[in-house]
Amino acid sequence: MLDFSKWEAMWDAYNRMGEAVSGSPASICQGIGLTLMMVFGFVGLIAVAVIGGMGGDPEKSPFFRLTTAIAVIGGVLALASFVLPSHNDAHVSEPPTLSEQIKGAWNLNELDDCENMGHVLTDSPKLPKSSLEDGDWKCVAYTDNRRTELTVHIKGDRVGLYKADGTVLKPVGKD
Repeated sequence: MLDFSKWEAMWDAYNRMGEAVSGSPASICQGIGLTLMMVFGFVGLIAVAVIGGMGGDPEKSPFFRLTTAIAVIGGVLALASFVLPSHNDAHVSEPPTLSEQIKGAWNLNELDDCENMGHVLTDSPKLPKSSLEDGDWKCVAYTDNRRTELTVHIKGDRVGLYKADGTVLKPVGKD
């Protein structure tokens, strides 16, 4: 079985694209903005309920105007964080799919028709694209005009291929 933890790390990094890097000015601006927006938006709603319940006009209340202004400033800060250069926005291409990674590691021309052998409601019936899910998938592989039925076995961050007779299919360059 091969260790696919580096492949998983590539997908994790790719899926985090566009998020603010923790501790960066963008992250701090986003955190402060969202906090202001949520806290003062909630306080403003309470002010509307209290002032309106007492028979007053909430829109004329200085307290309501202040909380609304702070909530709007928070929203502007949160949106402004997306234009700050400290976001993790390096242009990284999409990593290979699990099928592509398996084809490369085992020098297969094609890997098709993968179906989950133990399919239940919580399992994916097809081979996952960008994550590892424990289980066994029955697939058809093609190498040099030969068709072979294989089982793709995934356990944790390790992947193994087995022929129909149960023998291990060795990765390229592995004894």
